[in-house]
Amino acid sequence: MNIRREGLSMLILTLMLAVFGVLMVFPLAWMMSASLKYESEVFKMPIEWIPSKINVSNYITAMTEFPFLNWYMNTALVTLYIVCLVLSVSTIAGYAFAKLEFKGKDVIFMIFIATMMIPVEVRIIPQFMIFKSLGLMNNVISVALPWMFNAFSIFLMRQFFTSIPNDLLQAARIDGCNEYSTFFRIVLPLAKSQITALFILAFTWGWNEYLSPLIYISDVNNQVLSVGIASFKGEYSTNFAVQMAGATMALVPIIIVYLFAQRHFVEGIALSGVKG
Repeated sequence: MNIRREGLSMLILTLMLAVFGVLMVFPLAWMMSASLKYESEVFKMPIEWIPSKINVSNYITAMTEFPFLNWYMNTALVTLYIVCLVLSVSTIAGYAFAKLEFKGKDVIFMIFIATMMIPVEVRIIPQFMIFKSLGLMNNVISVALPWMFNAFSIFLMRQFFTSIPNDLLQAARIDGCNEYSTFFRIVLPLAKSQITALFILAFTWGWNEYLSPLIYISDVNNQVLSVGIASFKGEYSTNFAVQMAGATMALVPIIIVYLFAQRHFVEGIALSGVKG
């Protein structure tokens, strides 16, 4: 009876997850389908998932009538900056908060984590004034710099570093390793899965960044994909088919990165002890 109940529970859970999975995939499937349709057929009901007449001109329009390649390169550059900043600062700060002893460590960490409760919108105006005074407006650096001190990513790395036995670090120091050698030669190799998980998160944050470039970048040629695709909407009408084509092309890098690093992402999140 227990085996049957467990089997039934597993079947119900699997069906529920399958339903949720379909609901998650539904918008993406509609987006890709709409990108291959003529504008008059985008909202046709019932939905024609495989268009009878494939229209690839939407992709050509997105590439030729808008500076789409510039947006792609700008987005890639912003993402590269954000990934480098997040990985370098978060791993070092997470290790410091987890394994180093210094005055006021716990208080500083709690204050730092408390900044997660401050909405991004509250920081926009002060950051705008700072970047303007530094001459960083219309520059992708202004979009990447605020990500340097990301409380969640530092918390994520700290959670893993706390699980590393102190005896292992002490043995490395006895063997002649200083703090830098211990970190780079002992700690970082153990954190490969966590760094991969953080890489995927940082890549997603950078590639999908919208509010900062909308505020800090006014030159259309210096914009990123998220803001650029939104500009497909005209004053009186929107070409949804072209917009969906641009969104489909923008989604490709995220899918590729996640597919290649999926196993390490799940493992890294599990080992860090972060849930939610």
